[in-house]
Amino acid sequence: MSLQPQQPSAIVADAPWSLRVAAWCWGVAGALLALCPALAGLLLGLQYRALRGHAYRAADATEFFDFDDRIDLAPYLAEFERIEAWVLGLGGWVLALLLFLYLGMAAAGLAAYVLITKATFRGANWARILGTVLAGLSAPLVFALWQFFVAFAWLPLDALWANHLGLAALLLHAIGLVLVWLPPSNDFVRARAVARIATPAGVAELRR
Repeated sequence: MSLQPQQPSAIVADAPWSLRVAAWCWGVAGALLALCPALAGLLLGLQYRALRGHAYRAADATEFFDFDDRIDLAPYLAEFERIEAWVLGLGGWVLALLLFLYLGMAAAGLAAYVLITKATFRGANWARILGTVLAGLSAPLVFALWQFFVAFAWLPLDALWANHLGLAALLLHAIGLVLVWLPPSNDFVRARAVARIATPAGVAELRR
C-alpha cells in the first residue's frame, strides 16, 4: 500500500461559491476596465463619421433650394475640412503613441486580472490581498473618470454610455471584495495553506 503524501487537491474540497463568484467578478471587472476605452473610442469614431456624413448630405440638399435667406454651408464645411486635416496631421503621432500605451496597459491589466482570478479560484491568500488592493486603487480613479465624462452628458454623443461600464466594474470589484473575505472563503484559504505545508514541497520551503 502506497504511503505517498496526498496532494492539496485531494485534501481540500473545491472552492466555496463565495470564492468562485468573487474570482469571476474580479475577472470580468478587469476585462471591462481594459475594454471600456477601446469601446468608447470605437463608438466615438463611428458617431463622428455619421455626423460628418449627415452634414455633407444636408449641404447637398440645400443646393436644390433657392431661398434668399438660405445659409451657404460650403464655407463652413471647407473650414471644417481644414481644421480636420490640421488635427489629423498634427496629432497622428500622438494618437499612435496613445494607442500603443493603451494596448500595453490593457494587456498588462488583463494579464494581472487573469492571474488574480486563477489564483483566487485556487485559494491563494496573496491573490485576494492583491485583488483587494487593486479594487481599492481602481475605485477612486474609475469614479473620477466617470464623473469627468458625466459633465459632458449634455452633448449628443451616444458613445458616452460606454463610460457607465466603469460603474459596472466598480460594482463587480465591490462584490468580489465582500465575497472573498466571507467566512467560507477564509476557511478555504486557511485549509489550502495547511494542505500546501503538508506536502514535501511545502515542508522543504519552510525549512529554507
